[in-house]
Amino acid sequence: MMDGPQNAPTTVMEVTALSKWYGEVIGLNNFNLEIRSGITGIVGPNGAGKSTLFKLALGLIKPSTGTISVLGQTPWGNPRLHSSIGFCPDYESLPSESTGREYLSLVGGVHAMKGAALSERITEVARLVEMNRALDRKIGGYSKGMKQRMKIAGALLHDPDMLILDEPLSGTDPLVRKEIIDLIKRLNKENGHDVVVSSHVLFEIERMTHDVVLIYKGRAVATGDISEIRDLIDKHPHNIVIEGENIGALAKALLDEQFTVSVSYNDGRKGVTVQVSRPDDFFNRLPELIERSGASVTKMYSLDENLEAIFRYLVGR
Repeated sequence: MMDGPQNAPTTVMEVTALSKWYGEVIGLNNFNLEIRSGITGIVGPNGAGKSTLFKLALGLIKPSTGTISVLGQTPWGNPRLHSSIGFCPDYESLPSESTGREYLSLVGGVHAMKGAALSERITEVARLVEMNRALDRKIGGYSKGMKQRMKIAGALLHDPDMLILDEPLSGTDPLVRKEIIDLIKRLNKENGHDVVVSSHVLFEIERMTHDVVLIYKGRAVATGDISEIRDLIDKHPHNIVIEGENIGALAKALLDEQFTVSVSYNDGRKGVTVQVSRPDDFFNRLPELIERSGASVTKMYSLDENLEAIFRYLVGR
């Protein structure tokens, strides 16, 4: 595989007037986009069209109108393109009764990999995603973060040119999110994989790349460098829900931070909703605050309503 990041940027995905309808439901509507080599973030609220775009890029569904080209090829009816793309889905796709090694062996078989070459590649990929010590454990005993790493390992196994990662940070705690973000950056910088990664949390994407596509109701409403829309983001206070143990101590620590607008307890006092004015500062500071307060965070997610407000602002609605 060529070492993309050291060469001049090239177009890895091009979309022109692309639409996809599911009966009367619009998945994408007259969608136009050019993605260059490197890491590109696809950001939008749930249901915005991110997964539809990925299915079209993988050739899993056929466009209603318009065209899409991935690595210079048309995906629909082109199974050979699959050898150049690694896909990590947003849904749970791992067999819980299998070990990590057995799962990767199964994935390798799909790509016609076998024997010593497959075994060597499994070891190499497991080390790359820091899962080599858990290869022979059953997947059912993995944490959420370990499962996400194993899904990325499966996407990497056949050494594709491009990785498409659909919500790889979903459901992980802040410390694991940082580890996976660092992994994705290494996969591009050190291993030469072009990466297209989606999230409904813009500030997670910003920690990986400044090349961002904002999708809202099936359309690309903004593309380019994240700094161009950063001021817009800061005008809309952002709500983040944090759940876990000893959350009260974390809530007190958050109240001392200048970026915190308010902290309110949720039902059962096992979680809080934090409203912040500078989300990027919040995400950068949070791991230290968790460690200092002794809290154990089991779930963290951003409420879509605030992101939707930003998108409505961008499209003038």
